[in-house]
Amino acid sequence: MTIDYGSGLSTEQDLALTGPLEADPQAAETMNFWAYDPDQNIGLNIHPRIHNGQMHVMVTLFLADGTILRQRADTGGFDNGASPGSAHVRYQCVQPFQCWTYVVEKLPAFTTSDAGQRAGIVDDETPDATISFALQSEAAAPIWLNGTMTAEAVQMMKGPAGLWIAGRLGSGIHPDSYRYDQLVKVTGSVETPDGPKDFTGFGLRCHVRGVRNLTGMAGTCWMSGLFPSGKGFGAMVNIGADGRYSFSEAYTTDGKTITPARILQFPRRHRDLDEGPFWIQLASDVLGLVDISGEDVRAFYWSMQDWGASAASPPVYGKDPHAGVLMKQALARYIWNDEIGYGLNERSG
Repeated sequence: MTIDYGSGLSTEQDLALTGPLEADPQAAETMNFWAYDPDQNIGLNIHPRIHNGQMHVMVTLFLADGTILRQRADTGGFDNGASPGSAHVRYQCVQPFQCWTYVVEKLPAFTTSDAGQRAGIVDDETPDATISFALQSEAAAPIWLNGTMTAEAVQMMKGPAGLWIAGRLGSGIHPDSYRYDQLVKVTGSVETPDGPKDFTGFGLRCHVRGVRNLTGMAGTCWMSGLFPSGKGFGAMVNIGADGRYSFSEAYTTDGKTITPARILQFPRRHRDLDEGPFWIQLASDVLGLVDISGEDVRAFYWSMQDWGASAASPPVYGKDPHAGVLMKQALARYIWNDEIGYGLNERSG
């Protein structure tokens, strides 16, 4: 069977914009990439913000000994949507929705650790190391086009939550604005203090193009998992200041198709230092009740006074227990019917 990895989007929509979006010049893009090699215990995240052909990118590298290397201010421009990049980071589209490469070359970074940033905020971000890796992602399932799987998710995307997750424009739903996730298999090489290490693991790529406005948002939960058999899942919840779930959508996949699901249970204890295992329950249109247990294996924290932090009070790296908003971005181990997989678990509030 022929797999539509783009779930109906055009091939050009997998590429980055090199200038303003005609429908709304305020629209920006993010092209988040997560990967984890469980055998090496090495993981990483690239988080670029793209606007008018300029990339501002943050990179995190988790090393096997508990060290974390981090940079949040690499910038640069590009003129090819298939090859967006900054000074030290370069993406390359080999085949839309099927294969991308990611090269980070000698990116200056500061050093912290699992224990260090869990214990408190990081005061000194002076670079004392570099990040280098070259990885390739291969599609493991079609994209999950957020806000399309259920009637209620379609409705929710039209409301304020559509701006919280930047899945639409300020004027409303538009075909040139979207947010999608894609489970991927990842291979390549990562430079470590012990020399280059081959990397084979699980990952997620996310492409967001829209206008973001965080007014009224109180919390989030964004999860994904890929398993060796090819099955996987994704889930997203956004919570409003009134405590309601203003956006809630999930899916399951066999690697060839994706099917709708609804979220019945998700973890909320992200402020606990020793949270331990958590439980996810989905109601799948195809599989019925799906129970998945999970546990974060590597994580970093952002501490903020409030959503939409200003330049005067930007987010602080590390865990401040008194922060008004704490975001935990983690790589997680999941168990589904005794099969072990890995993926992303980001929560905040």
